[in-house]
Amino acid sequence: MIAATAVGISHLVQSTRAGADYGLSMAWCILLIVLLKYPAFRFAADYASVTGKSLVHAYAKQGRIALAWLVFAMLIEMFVGASAVSLVNAGVLISVFDLTVESSTGAIIVLLITAAVLINGRYTKAEKIVKFLVIIFSMLVLLATIVAVPQLGSQGRELMANLSPDRQTVAFFVAMTGWMPLPVAVAAYHSIWIREKVAATDGTYTRSQAVFDLNVGWGLTFLLALCFLVIGAAALFQTGTLLPTSSPGFATLLFSVFTDLAGEWIYPLLAAAGLVVVWSTLIAIMDAVPRIVDRLYHEIRGDDDTAPNYYRLFLTLQVLGCAIVLTVFLGDFASFLDVAASTAFITAPAIAYFNYRAVTSAEVSARYVPGRWLLVWNWLAILCFTVFAFLFLIFRFS
Repeated sequence: MIAATAVGISHLVQSTRAGADYGLSMAWCILLIVLLKYPAFRFAADYASVTGKSLVHAYAKQGRIALAWLVFAMLIEMFVGASAVSLVNAGVLISVFDLTVESSTGAIIVLLITAAVLINGRYTKAEKIVKFLVIIFSMLVLLATIVAVPQLGSQGRELMANLSPDRQTVAFFVAMTGWMPLPVAVAAYHSIWIREKVAATDGTYTRSQAVFDLNVGWGLTFLLALCFLVIGAAALFQTGTLLPTSSPGFATLLFSVFTDLAGEWIYPLLAAAGLVVVWSTLIAIMDAVPRIVDRLYHEIRGDDDTAPNYYRLFLTLQVLGCAIVLTVFLGDFASFLDVAASTAFITAPAIAYFNYRAVTSAEVSARYVPGRWLLVWNWLAILCFTVFAFLFLIFRFS
């Protein structure tokens, strides 16, 4: 689930753009942000696997300020995040099937189809197919990367760009790191998935298993991010290719890069797997966020577990809100994604802090509290997130 959710905007779009615009110079950025975000997700895994509860419960125990931050983070994911991911889905669909609809219209159609699938509970039946295609997609990306590596620096081209702390570079850095490999707020999703896993296995799903699963998924997201960076650098850096400003145009360019590297035979497999992978990201957001918002609504009201479930209502509101965002606020594709990704850092410092408070609370036995090195690691991450958030605000509004 971690890998399937991550391989969307941050990988297909932002990592490829980083390679195309900056060569391999942004590799350190990917490594840095993957390392910095790890503690927040590790704490979610620790808390949920030990207590059998989600981070929503932990935030409620910490008070209304913590809940308010989570509500703010979920609203961003609910409307801005889902809109951006649906736009990428629409771009891939339009490119693969050569449709003649506007990107925003296609995105709204994708949102409606996804909501219908979730409401009818059909997605669970396709879960094995999704997992299989995620594996196939990952293998195709690795294959394309292996082919791309010998082309790095070919024809006298440079491998690295000269990075300077100008407005454009800093803005892209913040935008890329916002969703690389996932927004910090997605740790709340992860806690729900683990809680459900614990419940489904009658409590036999242990903390060590949860941490192992997280590490495998986290490592795969890092590997795939580097793969897209290498592909972008090998095929597009210093070639004079202008990156398209539309979602379908970008998808078409990305598919052409893969076929140029590995051959035309890869296209049918890549298209099928790519469609499912980007859709799985949207599925995760549209399934998890309304559930979290529903739980937050009841926590704020002080309702118990017997309160009615408003998942379908919040899912409907999500579709309506995204339709408004796509219709009213959508401009340039890349700029829209940059703003959407950058806003994730506004909530990142607080989310990382409240996750730390959750895993060090009295609910977690002392033997399961993370070691000192991981706690220091998290405080360093919070400091960096805070700096990134200020950078975004300064460069966005100055």
